Amino acid sequence: KPNEHEFKVMGLAPYAKKEHLVKLLPIFEKILWLNAKDEFESRVPMHLVKYYLRDELIYQRFDNIAGAIQEFSEKIVLDWISRWIGKTGVYNIALAGGVFMNVKMNQKIGELSEVAKLIVVPSAGDETTALGACVHGLGELCRKNAAELKVNKIDSLYLGMEYSDKEIEEFLRTGGYFEKYKITRPENINKEIAALLAQNQVVARFAGKIEFGARALGNRSILANSLNRENVKLINEMIKNRDFWMPFAATILDSDVGRYLVNPKNLDASFMAITFNTTLEAQKDLSAAIHPYDKTSRPQVLVREANPGYYEVIEEFKKLTGIGGVLNTSLNLNVE
Repeated sequence: KPNEHEFKVMGLAPYAKKEHLVKLLPIFEKILWLNAKDEFESRVPMHLVKYYLRDELIYQRFDNIAGAIQEFSEKIVLDWISRWIGKTGVYNIALAGGVFMNVKMNQKIGELSEVAKLIVVPSAGDETTALGACVHGLGELCRKNAAELKVNKIDSLYLGMEYSDKEIEEFLRTGGYFEKYKITRPENINKEIAALLAQNQVVARFAGKIEFGARALGNRSILANSLNRENVKLINEMIKNRDFWMPFAATILDSDVGRYLVNPKNLDASFMAITFNTTLEAQKDLSAAIHPYDKTSRPQVLVREANPGYYEVIEEFKKLTGIGGVLNTSLNLNVE
């Protein structure tokens, strides 16, 4: 199913055995390849590919299919990037487009010895065409006015709607929620959330502006204690209804990156756009928020300036538990 199952393929791929998935690689290599000019080429019309795949992959195990697709994607894209680095001498790589929502492939790109720096446009799917349109429009404006084009780095994706306390209270009152639920206002809500998480409660956080794009970054997030693997089952059964192999992500304080992530090139990890291998300490502290099979993490590394309230939640949680991160998944139901 488009816009849903692509991500399940990526989560399932690590379970496939190499000796089985490699047998399926030629099926995908017949669809797409790099030609002598280092450009993508295909002789199969894309609208007919599904029939070809159905005929070629019938009766194959779904984990092996997922593993082969992932292996093929990594192989062809890494080859493409390596060839063009060799041609251009450009070692700083920027990635945009829906293919680069594949966070595992992004990790492999970052690990290429010839890649010096890597930036992945946050939430790199079609929605970020809007960002490109803004830059293009600004460029046109600058050209017309003989001005220098300056593009600032995106430090925050908290770009959407927010609601005042008055609006929220009015919503609760008109909906009869004060009668349905026990609603209180803690003196310090961030400390209260941290205490609940330390007690192994699952907390939904709704604060400030909604995040742009496909990733929950703390303002519309379901949070849990990442030390307890049982929280994965709890969240899945009560709320998310996700497939068992789909990993949850972590938000990690910038001060704890060295404890938890293997990131020798210091690649940016602010927006859950790339996976990293994890340390043994992470595999204990963040066990509910890393991939259960290959032990990689798709983290949001949080700096205080980006979201002071959310940072305080995790900081207070760390004071209580010693753990510098939490499980973070989006505040929505499955496929919503």
